[in-house]
Amino acid sequence: MFEILHCSPIAQFALDLDHRITCWNKACEKLTGYTEQEMIGTHKHWQPFYPKEQYILADLMLQEDFEQFLRLYEKCTPALSSQVISAWEATAFFEHLGGQSRYLNFLAAPVINSQGKKVGVVETLYDITHLKMHELALKQKTLPFQQENESRQISPTNRHKLSAIIGRSNTMQRIYKLIVKASKSDDNVILYGESGTGKELVARSIHNLSKRAAKELVIVNCGAIPETLLESEFFGVRRGAYTGATCNRKGYLDIANGGTLFLDEVGDLSLAMQGKLLQVIENGEYTPLGSTRVHKTDIRLITATNKPLQSQDNDRGMREDFFYRIHVIPLHLPPLRERKEDLPLLIDTFLQQDKGNLTLADISGSVLKMLHHYHWPGNIRELKNVLTRFIALGKVEFSEHDNEYQFDPEKKDFSFQLEHCEKDVIIKALQYTHWSRQDAAVELGISRKTLFRKMKKLGIL
Repeated sequence: MFEILHCSPIAQFALDLDHRITCWNKACEKLTGYTEQEMIGTHKHWQPFYPKEQYILADLMLQEDFEQFLRLYEKCTPALSSQVISAWEATAFFEHLGGQSRYLNFLAAPVINSQGKKVGVVETLYDITHLKMHELALKQKTLPFQQENESRQISPTNRHKLSAIIGRSNTMQRIYKLIVKASKSDDNVILYGESGTGKELVARSIHNLSKRAAKELVIVNCGAIPETLLESEFFGVRRGAYTGATCNRKGYLDIANGGTLFLDEVGDLSLAMQGKLLQVIENGEYTPLGSTRVHKTDIRLITATNKPLQSQDNDRGMREDFFYRIHVIPLHLPPLRERKEDLPLLIDTFLQQDKGNLTLADISGSVLKMLHHYHWPGNIRELKNVLTRFIALGKVEFSEHDNEYQFDPEKKDFSFQLEHCEKDVIIKALQYTHWSRQDAAVELGISRKTLFRKMKKLGIL
């Protein structure tokens, strides 16, 4: 019933309700490189209940596009597809289709008989590779203007932020300059900083200001990937590499090709995985699981850690050769307690982002003082959480459970609340400095004599 498709100059094919290809016209043969004889009777998508040899297109399709087709077209169950009565459209990227890599746009429409039942599907293929290439070229062309705009954000007239990084302190000004210098280089960068200091934001800024900004920034939390999956996640998988590997899937190295790979908490990588990544860093070569073909990748590596890498235990330590490969441009991000002059700007920015109709002016001086004297072990992430709770509950409530204090604006005895808060902050500072009064005084921004007087007044001695 679909013989008329052979007369069409446009690439079209037809499927029955079991998703078997029943018609494959000459334009499809020319576009894909597959003949009608090869395609008739095969399934458009492979699923576990189909024989493995009866699929072709899915083998070439990227994993994410394959899953999108399943969602849009058959919802993973052929019986459900008969209920689909509207057309759908999607774009997929195919590797080496018709002798080259192509972007194809699929437009599918169901065929309904006179009784209103679906009897098949006709799909039209459009090669939109040239449009995609034009889109990428246009993005690359406008990139210098975007980067220039980003760089202007740290000019003398606007020195309070860079991209999403906020801070006007001298410490942050130095960080901004280092970010810009690092973005102009293609060398590997390692970010040191406590949890919550904004290492991912810095990685994004370096990528967005670099010549690689038109390509992908792939973010990997090394500590969140099970050891057994590390190799497949990084290097990708070819169909049949192991039980359950039903189609080709790209790894991080392939997705980040031409762009930047950000490895957060790189110290959590096993010694074995460090050795495998070392080869990639040195020559850009790797082999996907289940493949014998060596792949090439061009990545810029940014790593991050919240702990000294060279002091780790041997069983989960850092290979010396791997360390020196990633430790090329080090950036040390300051904790929030070392740049408290940025607190008002950070608070005001976060309040505006929350859209709770609050500004810095709406927070009383006593609350600001309490926020200033807190040592912020969770850094900016903790500050955001504290402000979110303040907006929702009207209370300043810190994350630590020991000696926890809640500020309640409904209570009128502010002097008592301030005294309680002051005692709590001093105790936390002393605990943080292992009860060194000199160090605690420095953390609190007061003299040792003043600290001793307050401790005596509050009964801490």
